[in-house]
Amino acid sequence: MSSLPHYNVQARFKFYMNEDSLAKEWKSSAKSNTHQATFLEGILLKSLEKNAQYSYVDYSVFFSGIKDFRRQTEQKNHVQMDILRVHNHKFSIEVLGNRIIQPEFYDEIECIVRDGVKQLPRTPVSKDSVYYLTSFHALEQTPSMEELWSTWSGAKFILWNCPRVLKLRRITFLRATMRTENFAYLILCECENGMEHLNVAMDFYETLKTRRCGLVGLYKVERYYIPPHHKSDK
Repeated sequence: MSSLPHYNVQARFKFYMNEDSLAKEWKSSAKSNTHQATFLEGILLKSLEKNAQYSYVDYSVFFSGIKDFRRQTEQKNHVQMDILRVHNHKFSIEVLGNRIIQPEFYDEIECIVRDGVKQLPRTPVSKDSVYYLTSFHALEQTPSMEELWSTWSGAKFILWNCPRVLKLRRITFLRATMRTENFAYLILCECENGMEHLNVAMDFYETLKTRRCGLVGLYKVERYYIPPHHKSDK
């Protein structure tokens, strides 16, 4: 298996309780993201569950720590094999330079991807993509927790039990850049065929909720956006 290019990736998550809060805040937040030199792409996710705690989540991707980075615009529309591999994104805070640090920012610590899937871009490869997002509060962030993340977070359970028809594409483990009242850790799982098999996706979602590993949500892609000099908003 070929190795992935080593990018230092950071993500920003903004949680919206309902459509009113989304309407008031999302456009200005998304516009602010696109004005950042390190911004790569953003995805607005909409909950597939009625009365969800967070009806919408804005997931935007940034890079940090690489001098000669160039934004990539190409993406694969298929995956060649069903093998999954792990890629470690750990990096030293000292080399990050002028990265943005705000309470809703998260560093990618590690991700598990299907063979043939590149780390970037993150824009959805299919109109049927769905995302399982699990969030965790923690009294402290420790190296031991981060070494064992795939066990306590339920990532291994997802890896081995997610229905193959959903085409699990990526599992990403993220850690908050600052200790606040926000979530300390997040797990984001992308399945590229979820909307086509929505009943299966919902059944697996219910299974994840019964495990009580954290606060779980199931989301579809509402829209995505990229730097303005590439294309207009989708």
